[in-house]
Amino acid sequence: MKMMLALRPPVERRRGVATVEFALAAPILFLLLFGIFEIAHAFMVQHQIKDAARQGCRVGVCPYKFNADVTATVDTALSKAGITGASTTILVNDAAGDVGTALAGDEISVRITLTAADVSLYPGGGFILEQLSAVYSLRHQ
Repeated sequence: MKMMLALRPPVERRRGVATVEFALAAPILFLLLFGIFEIAHAFMVQHQIKDAARQGCRVGVCPYKFNADVTATVDTALSKAGITGASTTILVNDAAGDVGTALAGDEISVRITLTAADVSLYPGGGFILEQLSAVYSLRHQ
């Protein structure tokens, strides 16, 4: 009895196909991954500037405090978070004013604005081209 060997079709060699496919897909995957990192970082910075505005506003509503006290509190909170280049605006009843002359019941607002490129993870400004801003308001005591 003779054994019959099954004839197989010749196997084509496809060396390097996985490498080429990875080279085509990798830039898209890395772009998505770095974009997710940048957006998550922007959310974190947004939370930190909102917290700094809250801290500054809490100082500003207390009696015998001045704009310099509010600005110093905001600057300290931002520097602890490693954020530089922010602009702080202090509003009394929605107009620029001094918290030292505010009356009881006046609305004190602290607004912080920051260019997203200043806090980007990547050189050249990253993916987010807008400004980040936060406002916190309380009534003067």
